[in-house]
Amino acid sequence: MKYLDRNKAEIDRDRWEAYKQLELVPDSIDNPVRHRGGFKFGIDRAWRTLLGLLMDELVTEQQIEYLDRCWDVDAKDRSPSKTLQRFLTLII
Repeated sequence: MKYLDRNKAEIDRDRWEAYKQLELVPDSIDNPVRHRGGFKFGIDRAWRTLLGLLMDELVTEQQIEYLDRCWDVDAKDRSPSKTLQRFLTLII
């Protein structure tokens, strides 16, 4: 909550100062975020968007595979009560 009224540059500076203190980084080392340049012509934004979409797709695929494994039952577990119990376990 303390970061709500501050801009990104101030937050990055404070995080760098805290990191320097914790890791005993000498004062001669400058904040690397300040020198970070983005790709030219908006490639940085496109790259981040692409990575975000790929991560979302991976998470969705993992969820589907997990549900498939949960629903994969042996022949002995195909009774309606076991199926209902398994379904309730998955949704709760």
